[in-house]
Amino acid sequence: MNRFLSIVLTAAFFSIAAVSASSICDNAPCEKPINVSQGENFNISLESNPGSTGFEWWSQFETEYLSLVDSAFVPGDQGAGMVGAPGKQLFTFNAKKAGETDVIMLYLRPWENGTIDQQKIFPVNIS
Repeated sequence: MNRFLSIVLTAAFFSIAAVSASSICDNAPCEKPINVSQGENFNISLESNPGSTGFEWWSQFETEYLSLVDSAFVPGDQGAGMVGAPGKQLFTFNAKKAGETDVIMLYLRPWENGTIDQQKIFPVNIS
């Protein structure tokens, strides 16, 4: 990923996070909260079709609370062996520290200077 794209994506993430000091979900629709214990892994699975559309899910999260363990594209049943078939992008995170945080997922084409097609916010409660 080139430096310009990194700057654009970082600016987009920070502008989303800066909307509200109390909770990002006060000003944006959020997904159902994820409740997890410290040290446990959890998954976020999102519909995706990077092979034919070029769109990819990108994640933003606080590394103090979470780490990204793995990210993989899983083709759908109809897509077994078919290039460009839709499927799911699976992200596995580890909860490192107790507290409340958010995972912001953005669906975009990286070469389009960070133009966001979809946004999903997942509140994460770590006990």
